[in-house]
Amino acid sequence: MILLIAPALAGLEPGDGIQLTLRGVDAAEQQNVNGTYRVGESGHVRLPLLDKTVMARGLTPEQFARAAEAAYQAAGIYTKPAIEVEPLPAARNGQPSVVSVGGQVQRAGESAFRKDMTVIQAIDAAGGRNPFGGRNLLLIRGGKQYCLDFLNLKHKNIRLLPDDSLQVEQKGVIDRWKGNEETVKALLDP
Repeated sequence: MILLIAPALAGLEPGDGIQLTLRGVDAAEQQNVNGTYRVGESGHVRLPLLDKTVMARGLTPEQFARAAEAAYQAAGIYTKPAIEVEPLPAARNGQPSVVSVGGQVQRAGESAFRKDMTVIQAIDAAGGRNPFGGRNLLLIRGGKQYCLDFLNLKHKNIRLLPDDSLQVEQKGVIDRWKGNEETVKALLDP
């Protein structure tokens, strides 16, 4: 008889990146906490609004999520926070993979790449389109440029790859899509 034992989930270690998502509070409060964090050399993570760091070393992402919830409750900041923690994949040179979002968004910059991340999730991570954001989105992938339509649900649900860049173009006098379905077809999931 052969007994197979599943390997234990690896615990978080200094230098690891995590994506933290807060639920159970209003959207404005979520924006204060949601984001990517790095486990410090001490094995702790500094989270917004907390005076003390939260120990992460050796904990699974699920265990760290429960510790973060307890820390927010103990500090009297949130009564029933629901926190999800996802480890970030390490990429080249030990740095986490990113997706760059710029143009007419609230907070342009890099967001940590997550498996199955979509165009709309990346734009939401950048705070969404600003009042000048138009419907044309430029996806730059592997040296090629694709024009996506923000008003097309299929385009918003295109899965991103590490190191993709998105640009939200400014509205024109007439805000119409400049791309064509034939060039986008290769990006759509079958």
